[in-house]
Amino acid sequence: MSAVLIVAALLGQVASASHIFPEAADGISLMQRLRGTKTSVTSVVLPSADDGTMVIEKSSAPKMISGQRYSHDDESCSAEGITPGVCALASLARPPAPVAKHVRGAAAADCDERESSERLERALIAEIDAGLAGSHAAYDDTRIQALEEELQPLFATLPHEEEAGLGLSSARFLLHQHFLRQHSWYVRGLNPAGDGRQPPDHKEALRSRVAGHLLEVLESRVGKQGLNLRTLAVFVATLEHLLHGDERQRLKAAWDVHDLSAEDVTDGAGVRSVIEVFMAHYVYTSQKVDSGYALTLEKGRQEVAFVSRTHGAWKRLIAFVDREVAQRVKTDFSFEDAAQVAAEVLQYFNDVSGSMCADMVATFTALPGAHDGRASLEAMRRSGDLVRESVEYLRSAGALDESDAQDPQVILPNYMLSASNCDGTTSFYDLCCPNQCEGHKSHLERALAAAPAGQRLAALKAAVEAKLLGRVVPDDLSKQLDAIAQDNNGDIPLHGLDFARWLHAAMPRDCPRPAADDFHGEGGAVPDAGTEYQATAKVESLFDW
Repeated sequence: MSAVLIVAALLGQVASASHIFPEAADGISLMQRLRGTKTSVTSVVLPSADDGTMVIEKSSAPKMISGQRYSHDDESCSAEGITPGVCALASLARPPAPVAKHVRGAAAADCDERESSERLERALIAEIDAGLAGSHAAYDDTRIQALEEELQPLFATLPHEEEAGLGLSSARFLLHQHFLRQHSWYVRGLNPAGDGRQPPDHKEALRSRVAGHLLEVLESRVGKQGLNLRTLAVFVATLEHLLHGDERQRLKAAWDVHDLSAEDVTDGAGVRSVIEVFMAHYVYTSQKVDSGYALTLEKGRQEVAFVSRTHGAWKRLIAFVDREVAQRVKTDFSFEDAAQVAAEVLQYFNDVSGSMCADMVATFTALPGAHDGRASLEAMRRSGDLVRESVEYLRSAGALDESDAQDPQVILPNYMLSASNCDGTTSFYDLCCPNQCEGHKSHLERALAAAPAGQRLAALKAAVEAKLLGRVVPDDLSKQLDAIAQDNNGDIPLHGLDFARWLHAAMPRDCPRPAADDFHGEGGAVPDAGTEYQATAKVESLFDW
């Protein structure tokens, strides 16, 4: 795909996002409310080996850190060791630069959009080319090899192209699953069911679609060879680098609003305040989409005050910050010290968020009449301020079983994995509840990878019995697996609609009921709704207040 076509595609996506989809509901998420009440790089030539796999040639180019200037602030980024992609993403989160008086209205906006899009595209190409050439400054071949090992079992169970690589739908699904399983992140641009948040402007639209853009750039680089295991590992490493780089830039914004320069130090109270502002902005979703991370200190403190009143885990979080600061036994804290504390705090927040999801599930399953991963909507409404989403939202999220119109049931895994239960968020991903079913599928992938040809069905049943059900697979479920295998020449497509339905029937407490409309990728072998935004994004009334 040419540079011009990629830019045109980006602009088209931004334009469509700005008027087709309604605004997302304002205010804090349900999870928050609940918790309150309870370098220069040339193009890389990628020849094919005889077996059809890609050979990555090492580049003699220098590490991708300095010398790349795509806009006026790239020079300062290069001096600070910030790669082009991180620099371009950071610029999109800042307030727009003043426009010359003779440039007005639509002309200024069009110029800004095109410049932003072109700069981001060039930066992403530089990041990917450096990764494919083995010359990226942020990761080395050891990291790529480790990622290949992590991705291999899932990669092996997905439909492959003739050239042994994955098609775009399968690749997107694999990448989505990786970040979901490792971090409980729903990365925008990778979610097979589409993304549930409308960007407020073109810059945020570019930031929020960076994973999708990066995948398109990678696909254009490898062409008909398909996306093999190594190129996908490069994608993961590159996206991790971009996300962590942006995380650091968000922390720098919190540092800056405290009138601290990069060379300044602060005391324990000062670093505590910086981390508070940083974390409150991570949790406070309703306003952040309008401000990127370009805060003022006053705005930051308002967010801290609000989150401290509404988020049930905030006191625990700040107590953890205090412990992290105290154990360093020092009086002067640099920005690097703050970055180390922030990394620990983010991990702690992820752990606390996951434990709160588990607490919610325990509460729902203890309700009168709850069974097999379902609970009465009426009972959940009566349980207090636990479930306030509208019926329309629950229906759109696939979380409502209305087979009995007099007593609709909430399908708990679908509900817990829906957008309203996601917690902290950035431009690039939402932190959501851990997906227990994906842990089960990961185990099955490893079992199938070790199974000899012709014994995959038996290996799958043995793995289900030994590790998941703890008992013999019931006859009706066993026959369903036999039928799936018969329809697929003895194979079991682990990521297709039929097996998703089987998982929900076998483990209804952990595995969501799948939506048939989400399975259009690779002939239905993988989820790919072919949509940009979830249907839930179009639901105007998220909560029944």
